[in-house]
Amino acid sequence: MGELTAVIGLPGEGGKCGPPPDIENGDILSFQLKQYPQGAMLKYKCASFYILKGPEQITCTDGQWTNPPVCLAACTASEEDMDRNNIELRWRGERKLYSTSGDFIEFDCKIGYVQDPASSPFRVQCMDGTLEYPRCKPGKTLMVKEKRGGKESSHVGKASCA
Repeated sequence: MGELTAVIGLPGEGGKCGPPPDIENGDILSFQLKQYPQGAMLKYKCASFYILKGPEQITCTDGQWTNPPVCLAACTASEEDMDRNNIELRWRGERKLYSTSGDFIEFDCKIGYVQDPASSPFRVQCMDGTLEYPRCKPGKTLMVKEKRGGKESSHVGKASCA
């Protein structure tokens, strides 16, 4: 009696792979073909201000591509968003700050405002294009003078007007 052999579920012919998967906000660094041999490797690159997460290259294995990377979006701390929340960048005098995914951005309340007790933290992590802005509410900014060891020093203090 003869044997019947069926190969089920192999997308590629004889271990070959079709076109590689597209990734959002990224491209393959070589000219694309309709078919690739077993063991072929391709590299990806993300668009400007995007960060590659995962393997930089994929491999054709048994007729299927290994998992491609993803491109994580950058965050923009804009003047409009900061004004809406009565905050400013802690370390920069810039109006706009670009930050890559995973980076931290620190904010302070604008003069005349204090931290809203219901606010998120003032050290914020950029997560794939998203920032959770902290909030400040109207309050008083006070100049505090201290005398220590015969020396006088001044610093800014904040008092809530709740």
